[in-house]
Amino acid sequence: MTIYLIIGCSMLAGYLLLLFIIQKSRFHLKEIGFRKGSLGLWLFPILIIEAIPFIAGFNNDLSVSSFLALCFFMVCVGIFEEGIFRGILFQYLKQINLSTAIWGSAVLFGLGHAANLLSGKSITLTIAQIVFAFLFGFVAAEIVALTNSLQWVIIWHALHNIVDQTTNGQAPMAMQMLLLSIQCIILVVLAVVLWRKLRMKKVSVR
Repeated sequence: MTIYLIIGCSMLAGYLLLLFIIQKSRFHLKEIGFRKGSLGLWLFPILIIEAIPFIAGFNNDLSVSSFLALCFFMVCVGIFEEGIFRGILFQYLKQINLSTAIWGSAVLFGLGHAANLLSGKSITLTIAQIVFAFLFGFVAAEIVALTNSLQWVIIWHALHNIVDQTTNGQAPMAMQMLLLSIQCIILVVLAVVLWRKLRMKKVSVR
C-alpha cells in the first residue's frame, strides 16, 4: 500500500507537471480532450477484453487498503499517460493528419512498454505486452478521434491497470499468452471497425 501511495503521489505530481506543459503549449485543456465524451458500442468489446484476465483467477495478496491505494495510483497513471499520449502528443501529430496522430501515438505508447524488460519479465511476454500496448493505444486514439474526449480512455486505462494487478499474474506462461492473444485479437477487430467508422465520418464531413 505504501508503495502504491508513494508512486501515486509522484504520478499526481506528474499530472501537475502535465497541466503546466499544457498551459505552455498552444492547446487548451478542452482541445487536448479534458471534457465530457459520449459513449459508443465500442464499450462492449472493451468490457470483454477487461473481463478475460479474470479467467486466470484473482490476486489474493491485495488487502482492501492496498486495493484502494492501487486504484488511486492507477487513476493518476491513466490521467498522466493519456494526457501525454492521447492528449498533447496526439494533438501535435494531428496537425499533420489524423492517421499520423493515431499511428504515431500508438507506436510510441507501445515502445514505451519495452521498459517491462527491466522488471525481469521474459522477452516473449514483454513483446506480447508491447503489441498489446500498441493495439490499446491505437484503439484509444481512435476513441479520442471519435469522441474528442480523453474521458473514457482515461477510465479504460485506469481500469485495465487495476485489472492487471488484481488478477493472477502468477498464472502459467501458456495461460498468460493465450489470454493476451485473445485480447489482442479483439483489439485488432475493434481497431478495424473504428477505423472504418472514422473514414465514414470523414467522408460525411466532406
